[in-house]
Amino acid sequence: MIMDMFKDITKIIPHRNPMIMIDCYEKIDKNRACAEKTFLPGDYGNHKGTVLESVLIECVAQTVAAHFGYNEMIENTQNKMFGMLVSVDGFIFFHRLSEHTKIKIKINKKDQVGDFNIYESRITSREKLIAEGEIKVFKSHEE
Repeated sequence: MIMDMFKDITKIIPHRNPMIMIDCYEKIDKNRACAEKTFLPGDYGNHKGTVLESVLIECVAQTVAAHFGYNEMIENTQNKMFGMLVSVDGFIFFHRLSEHTKIKIKINKKDQVGDFNIYESRITSREKLIAEGEIKVFKSHEE
């Protein structure tokens, strides 16, 4: 089931200011998610009015974290999960972003091998492809 916009992202991701790189998620289900971010002056990762590419990868990683957190909340899991970004593969950046740009971060779970999850991602702004690539995340239960 895909749910509509979730306003308080801090309920499903462990990140806190100033390191929150997504504003909210738009859609989410068992294998996919779509988050949004608008880069404002003073946001972490803005350098002289331009958004750093490494911040876009962090946006993808936090969208995956939101995906994990949301699924835990829906499943009412007692054991909290934690995830760690372990690799970034094949990322291509097509356009630079400036402040005041709103992006959509779409992830799709491509594969899972044990505790490793592989997600493909696409970042767009106004329907224009900004970046795409894959990340691998280690996900395990806390004891």
